[in-house]
Amino acid sequence: MRQLIHKFFSRLIDYVFYRPRTFGPRLVGFGVAIILATIGVSWIAKLSYRSSDAEWSFAVSTGDSVSQFLSNFAYCIGALLIAIGLVVYLLDFWRESRKNSRQIAIVVELRGLHLSPDTPAKDADLGPLPSNRNWVLLDFRPSAEGERVSPKLLLQKLSTLRSSVETLSAGRDSSDVSVAVGGLAAVPALFLAGMLLEDESRIAIYDWDRNTGHWRGIDGPDDSHRTLPLDVSELTLNQDEVVLAVSLSYPVDIPAVRKAFPGISVSHLQAVLLRTDVYWSEEKQRAIAASFRDAIQQLMEKGIRRIHLVLASPASLAIRLGTTYDERLMPELLVYQYERTDPVPYPWAVRMPDHGNAIPVAICTLTGAPI
Repeated sequence: MRQLIHKFFSRLIDYVFYRPRTFGPRLVGFGVAIILATIGVSWIAKLSYRSSDAEWSFAVSTGDSVSQFLSNFAYCIGALLIAIGLVVYLLDFWRESRKNSRQIAIVVELRGLHLSPDTPAKDADLGPLPSNRNWVLLDFRPSAEGERVSPKLLLQKLSTLRSSVETLSAGRDSSDVSVAVGGLAAVPALFLAGMLLEDESRIAIYDWDRNTGHWRGIDGPDDSHRTLPLDVSELTLNQDEVVLAVSLSYPVDIPAVRKAFPGISVSHLQAVLLRTDVYWSEEKQRAIAASFRDAIQQLMEKGIRRIHLVLASPASLAIRLGTTYDERLMPELLVYQYERTDPVPYPWAVRMPDHGNAIPVAICTLTGAPI
């Protein structure tokens, strides 16, 4: 019995003093504890037992252990703490409600593949985002199965991205605005979206979970697998451009790369584990992005001024790599779209904005001219 009583009061103390996270509930807890303690010391119970004739007796008395004045004083203090705690709690609740009413989430969704899911990302569980959400849908899907992505339409839709985010966040403090971006689209579109949003202070990235058929935030465990060292064995002196093949979810088709870029050296950055579903960790994605940034810097140190990027990665990781690319300091970058059955496996690219070209441009691989 003693153990049960001790366990009960231990759990009560833990709940009263440790579970509440704000000052108001703590005051309420103190007030309740004082009242319970006063009741406890004001009651005396006596239990006696006689073994000779198996006689039991039990008596309860009140009022003798603590004076009536002290009891009333303790009750008043406890009630006062409870009242103050409730007022503080209501004020905190009111402030938090006002804060939540100011905070918004801008959910950017890219739909660029014919089989892109129609489930709106704004209604999905994307992590700790404000419930007040605004949806920016950039839909440039081909109208029919087998039809190719239109680079012109892609750029037309993405050209509105920054202005849409700025319009929705106008008049609000930056700390009250969160931006979430994701979707399924051509690699150049995903990378460009990341670049366009890299100035946003609070950006979350989400992706489509093919196993569950739902949008989800990048919230999984880290498996500690990273990338192999950048392979620069083909680079020679006096080169100013290179093909950077980045294999993260699938191996990049190197023979197709050599066919599309004859005479240009290829450098290869490859993940230790090539899988599509192993990039749900925020920490891992940031580490991979850091490796990508380091690879760019290594190429810059070797005199590279133009990079042809061919990328095999999940959509969310393509966006994250885009957020790490510094258009003011890094080389000219062309990000290519892969079409396995095309005579030219990488038929077009988007030249990303840089210090000399503020507007992205779609480039034909064969001619090198804008599309």
